[in-house]
Amino acid sequence: MSSEAPFVVVGGGWAGCAAAVTLARAGRPVRLVETAGVLGGRARRVPRHGLLLDNGQHLMLGAYRATRALLATLHGTVPLDARRLALVPWTATVPGAVSLKARALPAPLSLLAGLATAHGLTVADRAALLRWFVALSRSGFACAAEATVSALLAPLPAPVRKMLWEPLALAALNTPVDVASGQVFANVLRDTFAGDARASDTLWPALDLTALVGDATARYLAARGGDVLLRTRATLAAGATPAVRIDDHLVAARGVVLAVAPHQLLATLGDAPDADAVREAVALLDYESTTTVYLGYPRAPATASPTRFAQLDAAPGQWLFDRADILARAGAGAPTIGALYAVVVSADGPHLDFGPPALARLVDAQLRQLAPDLAPLMWSQVIAERRATYACTPHSVAARRGLAAAMPARGVRLAGDYVDTDYPATLEAAVRSGVRAAEALLHDTG
Repeated sequence: MSSEAPFVVVGGGWAGCAAAVTLARAGRPVRLVETAGVLGGRARRVPRHGLLLDNGQHLMLGAYRATRALLATLHGTVPLDARRLALVPWTATVPGAVSLKARALPAPLSLLAGLATAHGLTVADRAALLRWFVALSRSGFACAAEATVSALLAPLPAPVRKMLWEPLALAALNTPVDVASGQVFANVLRDTFAGDARASDTLWPALDLTALVGDATARYLAARGGDVLLRTRATLAAGATPAVRIDDHLVAARGVVLAVAPHQLLATLGDAPDADAVREAVALLDYESTTTVYLGYPRAPATASPTRFAQLDAAPGQWLFDRADILARAGAGAPTIGALYAVVVSADGPHLDFGPPALARLVDAQLRQLAPDLAPLMWSQVIAERRATYACTPHSVAARRGLAAAMPARGVRLAGDYVDTDYPATLEAAVRSGVRAAEALLHDTG
């Protein structure tokens, strides 16, 4: 590394990786410090029995411009398979299911064309949805700051609310709709359905999540004289100039990005004397879990939709991802299964009272109710992130605004999905926050 004091990024999730890459691309020496043994944060690989699992199912959209730009920087091209957003039930037996596919047309025609061919909605339902969306669009996708998702969706017919928008809102915000922020969900709708013709595309990685960003970031930094310290703790050191204590060694820094999860931020701030506002804002945040239940079978049921992403009946799993791509990358010793599904349960709920084997059996039973021809379960793995995201409520938006503007010490910036007040806790919010923090430091230091 250069003899010049490095920029130090604490936290190797997607926010920290985006910040480090932005600084390195500007020709600055960068040191990226991560407590875990792998980069990626809550979007990383988890090796299990020869399978490279993801620790969660992170749906990416064409509207994620910052994410696509980061991947283009890291890989030269964007290693994502773009497909039209298709909301379909896993089987025909999902009660009250709505099937809708967006079209590659200028906004808002993509949504309107999808509505015209949607199954499960009456003509009256479609007309009401169209009036509601047009009214929301004319308002600039704005609603009252204290409005919840339930309040935002209240004018819609029950089938549209219950089987279309509410499941999507829960997945996007990872927060129950009766307390989730209506404005943040409106922002998601704005960018997804009122953006360009490809904004509503789903983007499927050709690599596991760590290879996609974590490993690529480490290579990018090494090629530019930077370094990555894994299994290493770092805290902010108090002083007139930026400094970080790394494993009890004081390291002077040109600038510091703190890109750790909000519940880890208080410990990382150390005794920084000007961070009281940050501490108070973090104390106002609550958290929600995300649970992924991986289930392996000899084969896929003939009654299932041949899609990568499908809706369930929320009893308890809400969405099912077909992870044939993980099987294609399987290593030695992997279980000999023919179909691998990842079933997602968003937010907290009664499912957290089950141990992993019991929860796997519960979700397997759920799938059997929907697909009676499902073969016997061969293999399972449950990955539960108890504090996967902050609770995206109206009052959290106000707290996060304070964090977005915070500078806990001279030459120190915060990054993380919780710092982006426009979006929920998504990969795009994490990447955008990391880029902004790095650009602010570059501006501050000239």
